[in-house]
Amino acid sequence: MANRPIKALIGGIQKFSTEDGPGIRTTVFIKGCPLNCQWCHNPELINFDQEIIQMPNNCIKCGVCIEQCPEKAIFVNKEEQVDINRELCNKCMLCVKNCYANALQLVAKEMSVQEVLEQVQQDKAFYTNTGGGLTISGGEMLAQPAFSKELILESAKRGIDVCLDTSGYGDGDLLEEMARMSNVTDILYDMKCIDSKKHLQLTGNDNKIILENLKIIARNMGLREKLQMRMPLISHVNDTDEIISLTADFYRANHIKRVTLLPYHNLGVSKEQHIGGLQETFEAPSDDSIDKIKRYFEDYAHMQVEILGKL
Repeated sequence: MANRPIKALIGGIQKFSTEDGPGIRTTVFIKGCPLNCQWCHNPELINFDQEIIQMPNNCIKCGVCIEQCPEKAIFVNKEEQVDINRELCNKCMLCVKNCYANALQLVAKEMSVQEVLEQVQQDKAFYTNTGGGLTISGGEMLAQPAFSKELILESAKRGIDVCLDTSGYGDGDLLEEMARMSNVTDILYDMKCIDSKKHLQLTGNDNKIILENLKIIARNMGLREKLQMRMPLISHVNDTDEIISLTADFYRANHIKRVTLLPYHNLGVSKEQHIGGLQETFEAPSDDSIDKIKRYFEDYAHMQVEILGKL
């Protein structure tokens, strides 16, 4: 019997991406993440299971979804919008199948590695001309290890370079194995918060595994050169002088040389609402505060620092 293809829930395939690694890229978003960051801009990719996402602007209020729901989980709320009682919903997906306005959609699509690469392959000429390639993101790529590894190996066969976008929360040996693969050129590694207790409060898990795995990558010069740290900055949460100082000490001690600062944006708030949740709203640090952090990393830790602006 032939081996079954490895599949994963894919939350999206974004073409012509320019902020997920060098050059022009195609970013593949794998659904499922062990962290639950309070500011997550892709909250629909946290849960490992399939979900329904509401697109209110598409709704024509035809009422078909209400009629089709066997659990009577769909109703019209106080704002006169179609809504879902997520506690009653059994995810039969009849509402999605019968919503011809696409106001109710699946968050993700189950795809094989080959199905993903059929789309990635289409833009290979752009990768070649710009130094781009495929970026494996999420969710968390380490949470779908077999799929992520196979995606890298099959990309290599097609001459496509790969960038890993990870929180570092997962199997460190596997991360190192994937990082060593010849077509993996870059590793985008998140630093949510260096303080373990605060990291636990903000994401639902402490950062012990994350820091240990980062040290594994950083101790090898060849792998360290692939590292690009990425730091979300939330005002009065993870941008304090103490946290920035401890982070710079860690970077300096482990000879990490590149970091991207990501000021907070609130794109995840509406997404969370559309999957039945509620996300807290934060504030981005001031421009002066961000510039101060940038200069500190440059002067003290001797790092190359870039800032991706607020959205």
